Amino acid sequence: VPIEIQNLIAGGLAGMFAKSVVAPIDRIKILFQVTSQPFLLRNVPLVAMNIYQLEGIRALWRGNSAMMLRVFPYSGIQFMVFDKCKAYIIRHSEGEHHLSPMESLLAGSLAGVVSVFATYPLDLTRAQLAVSVKKKVEGGHRPTFFSTLASTYTKKGMAGLFQGITPTVLGILPYAGIAFTINEQGKRRIKFIFGRDASTVEKMIVGGAAGLVAQTLTYPLEVTRRRMQTNGLVSGNMTMELLGGKNNIIATSITATTEDAFIRNKGRISMTETIKILYKEQGIHGFFKGVTMNWIKGPVAFSISFTTYDILKGWIQSQVASP
Repeated sequence: VPIEIQNLIAGGLAGMFAKSVVAPIDRIKILFQVTSQPFLLRNVPLVAMNIYQLEGIRALWRGNSAMMLRVFPYSGIQFMVFDKCKAYIIRHSEGEHHLSPMESLLAGSLAGVVSVFATYPLDLTRAQLAVSVKKKVEGGHRPTFFSTLASTYTKKGMAGLFQGITPTVLGILPYAGIAFTINEQGKRRIKFIFGRDASTVEKMIVGGAAGLVAQTLTYPLEVTRRRMQTNGLVSGNMTMELLGGKNNIIATSITATTEDAFIRNKGRISMTETIKILYKEQGIHGFFKGVTMNWIKGPVAFSISFTTYDILKGWIQSQVASP
């Protein structure tokens, strides 16, 4: 089995496992990102309870099926491209058996961009499913991955499947680059100091630190991306019921400014206009709304992902090597 396929499988499975663990946190975070609802970390359990009462326990994982369809190729391609770049650089370096920080940054950035372009329509659909609301007491069918994807294509064409791609690419360049750099250089540092490979716990700590730093630095672009992906899909009723509801959390809907811009531009709002509207609505704090949830989710997801990848990669290689 080619090493690239081994890395693709290990990376894909690692990403699926990590994303499934943090999926409920991710859905709640997206709901806050795409509305003007004030965010307080202490209200997150109340929002989770609202979702459970209105839509059922499975709704906390709403959009996770789309995430699973996306994350396997996304994570698999990302790890595969990074390891391919790493092998190429080492092969053409004189006597070097590791990447420099700059080489790690460039390899990680390239891996991130390739994986984003390959899977972006799936990420778009996942975000749109996350903001959809279907009460468990109502009849009818819940929006599915394929119906949501088909609806976007029918209404907006191929370009609609890539709305929000600009802030995504601008964010993934430093995001993936920083994450892979910290992870790669952290493990290298541990080996240099202790003369051994990093343990599983050490890999989790390094991977968690990589996720924390990378996600915080690129968070404003993530908020911008989510806003662009869900333009025209967020209603005041959804805001009141899920983010407000019976728990008296102060809830406000998307402002008229956003709605007017959406209508004026025939359903398409540029990244620049999205940033202007968000700043006018909520100021600089709007670009970091929910970032504290990322400080919990990010390190957990990254540590699980990087550690699971290393474990699966070693196991697959041992299985392939054994007679």
